[in-house]
Amino acid sequence: MDRNELAYLSGGPHRVALAALVTLVLEGRMRLSYAGKLYAVAGATGGDPVEEIALLQRSTLPEALAAVAGHESVRAVEEDLIRRELVTRSWLGRFRRATPAGRRLIEQAGPAPRGSVVGVALDGLAGISDEKIRRQFGGSRRKRGSLRGQGTGGWDATGNTLGGDGTPS
Repeated sequence: MDRNELAYLSGGPHRVALAALVTLVLEGRMRLSYAGKLYAVAGATGGDPVEEIALLQRSTLPEALAAVAGHESVRAVEEDLIRRELVTRSWLGRFRRATPAGRRLIEQAGPAPRGSVVGVALDGLAGISDEKIRRQFGGSRRKRGSLRGQGTGGWDATGNTLGGDGTPS
């Protein structure tokens, strides 16, 4: 399994975008300006279609994460996982979730070292070992809060804590 597949199985399209952008920043192929805008380093190339799209981003982190997560290259990862029966569509077709076979692959990937590409794919923000980069990416999450305006998340059906954007944190 590659980073994009593990990221999708672990957290969906947003996690794929996060893993790609974090990888590019950690490897020095992209930089974050003091104003929080992304830019590619001259001569940087992507190792896969998702990274290629990520390298084209010249926006803030929230905008880049949304653009990459919604791009056809991420949808292609999803469609491949559906074809391989590792992801299934929900009853209404709006949500995707890992099948038992997909969950087994996540378990087989095991606990990844923090700061590794696989660590970010599996654990999201918690997988980023560089505190400064984790704060920058963590601050990029849109905070929506509860209906009463008191919180920034909740729990999903498995008891996992959800962040303000509804993704497991």
